[in-house]
Amino acid sequence: MRRFLCSLLLAVASLVTVNIARSEDRATYTVIDKGAAQLRADFNAAKGSVRALFVVDPVCPGCLRGLDDMNKDLLSKTNDPRLQTFVVHVPVLTPPPKAKDVPKAAKLLRNDHVHHYWNPSGSFGEELSEGLGLKVDGEDVYAWDVWLVYGPDAVWDGEQPPKPDYFMHQLWVLGVTDLPRLDSQVFAQRVHKLLATVRP
Repeated sequence: MRRFLCSLLLAVASLVTVNIARSEDRATYTVIDKGAAQLRADFNAAKGSVRALFVVDPVCPGCLRGLDDMNKDLLSKTNDPRLQTFVVHVPVLTPPPKAKDVPKAAKLLRNDHVHHYWNPSGSFGEELSEGLGLKVDGEDVYAWDVWLVYGPDAVWDGEQPPKPDYFMHQLWVLGVTDLPRLDSQVFAQRVHKLLATVRP
């Protein structure tokens, strides 16, 4: 009997451990499509805080490195509700990523105030590009692997997101050369400068 109870307890403990591990692997995200209505509502609901917006492909090596750098230099050190981070995952690379790739990328950001979105159509990159006026030689450039920060007064009124207070990118291979390349340490400094304007 004692042996049976020990075996039963070990089995239950094993199941609990597996379930905990599986729940830690899951990251919640919201699916958005053209117009990004839920993202817009969440962004505006966070008015009064500093808001970071990252747009990444969840399997792109450069994007993943960017997320890891942002975690290291900013988010893992700034678990502050006055900073809300919105991450939009868009399919860009071929073969295109799937929804199942989002949680793996999301795990790179360790902060309680990060919100993830999956945009399967990729429409958000076009909408953001229009809002930023992101062009090379007069042609629109799809906005991905871009990193933006907004001050506490920013409001998203129209279909396109508002102009950010600061913007960085990793799009030089597409010919974007007149905007700052991603430097997570500089980005973190800009965020902290804006955070200093928000009351605790």
